[in-house]
Amino acid sequence: MVRQTKKIMKKKQVKTQNIIQLVLLLAVVILINLISHFVYHRFDLTEEKRYTLTPSTKNFLTEMTDVIYIKVYLEGKNLPGGFRRLQKATKELMDEFKVNAGANLEFEFINPSESPDGITRNEVYQQLAMDGHIYFNVQVEDRDGGTSTIPVFPSAMVSFRAHGQQLDRPVNLFQGSSTGQVNDAIINRAVENLEYEFVSAMRVVTREMVPSVAMLQGHGELDELESLSLFNALSMFYRVERVNMNMQLNSLADFDAILVADPDSSFPERDKFIIDQFIMHGGKALWCVDAVKVQMNELADSNEIMSRSNAINIGDMLFDYGVKINSSLIQDLQCAFIPVYPDDGAGVTLEQQMVPFFYLPLITPRQDNPITRNLNMLKMDFVSPIDTIGDNPNIRKTVLLNSSNRSRILRQPVRVALDVFSEKPDVSRFPMENLPVAVLLEGKFPSFYQNRLPEQWVNNELYEVLDESKVATKMIVISDGDIARNFVSYQNGQAQANRLGWDRYMGQMFGNKDFLLNCMNYLLDDEGVMGVRSREVQLRLMQYEEITDHRLKWQLINVIIPVALAMFFGILYTWRRRKKYGRKI
Repeated sequence: MVRQTKKIMKKKQVKTQNIIQLVLLLAVVILINLISHFVYHRFDLTEEKRYTLTPSTKNFLTEMTDVIYIKVYLEGKNLPGGFRRLQKATKELMDEFKVNAGANLEFEFINPSESPDGITRNEVYQQLAMDGHIYFNVQVEDRDGGTSTIPVFPSAMVSFRAHGQQLDRPVNLFQGSSTGQVNDAIINRAVENLEYEFVSAMRVVTREMVPSVAMLQGHGELDELESLSLFNALSMFYRVERVNMNMQLNSLADFDAILVADPDSSFPERDKFIIDQFIMHGGKALWCVDAVKVQMNELADSNEIMSRSNAINIGDMLFDYGVKINSSLIQDLQCAFIPVYPDDGAGVTLEQQMVPFFYLPLITPRQDNPITRNLNMLKMDFVSPIDTIGDNPNIRKTVLLNSSNRSRILRQPVRVALDVFSEKPDVSRFPMENLPVAVLLEGKFPSFYQNRLPEQWVNNELYEVLDESKVATKMIVISDGDIARNFVSYQNGQAQANRLGWDRYMGQMFGNKDFLLNCMNYLLDDEGVMGVRSREVQLRLMQYEEITDHRLKWQLINVIIPVALAMFFGILYTWRRRKKYGRKI
């Protein structure tokens, strides 16, 4: 009887202990959830630390003194898989921003297609497009099981109010590809760029001093319509002005960088001196210049023309800085297509055909530099190879762009004719590879006018003449002026500037504008924001060959091992209970 009583009491104690343990477990779970609701932290266990903000971003967020508001328009229940992944990554990034910025950052996700009224939705779409948001028409499933096409806006608006004025900056999270495709690799590139896109936009709207860029004029550079797309893109970040130096010594005194876009006439020595001393005083320079000129409109009229040297009188100055643009042209098997109307030999013109034109190389951006990383392919016209000159230890030279591994060089003068399409290209005649066409120079440059200045230029009150860069500075030299040119079309007698990088023949958008914008951002980046673009997020896909070759092995592993583990722990648990509670009284 006593044993029976002890047994009953022991069972009650065990039951009480189990209830207490359950209550404690529930309390711990509730407590953890409450803490996580107010305290956010993400443990980044990835190899490349994809969920960890860069130090420069953290510093910027923690030092913010006022509220930045972000509206993200990538929202909706029926988003395609790739955009859902981008949406999730954006939400995670916003949470991480919020942890570091605290109350100085507010964000919300908005569905532009939320309204049931079609007219209202269209008004919202039009307003977002007018505000600079890029959209993509995608097919989504309807509630009744059908499909419909709606615009998806993978974009955001960063807003900041200062001095009674609100500053807005659109951020396009997804630029798409040159062919308009959406795949895992392209979405992965967009995820990699999220931090850079948002941080650069936030810096733009919060900065007090806006850097200034001078687009030089007066030497046959691109006119206003031909450079309008690039001008507008730069104006989103900087104060941009078109400047004709007119040999005035102080004409560049108020600028931080200059852009030389496709000049075709000679620079006077006094203008060269002004540019040289601008660089010596720490100014930045982006050179987009041709060593050889070919006019495509003349080629269309005559089917054959000769190239000419572009005598702009700056080659000697660039040589002293460390580069030489050779007076020759690159032909590349990786090239753009143009329309031609071939002749059947009897004088009859055949239908239009799209054929490769080797003088229009398509450049694959390098992935080892933040300026070129994650860009679409670039299209260049009649580009020349660049040589790096000298061994000045104060200047670091970095090749940004180069031709493909199937290239060749044609020396000046070059006969450019449309009969190049009549023969199938012989790969063996394109033996060269990786010919440089864009080079970054960084460091302290020697003055081109060192020990050769006229006395009236040295003794002046407007300028402190220097023989060497006062501080380390940067310049980028691109051997193609047309890289900055947007196509100008005419409709009803009205000229209209198209987007820079758009090829009307191939119907594709190339990365010319983004590359030039990245170049200027890098030149004027004093806070290391461009370093964020170096981040690489690995896209770890399944190894389909391994799955196919060892299919049975992986099936057995995925089916048998989980069942075996469940059975093992079940038997172990049953054995322990019997050992503990199955003793005879």
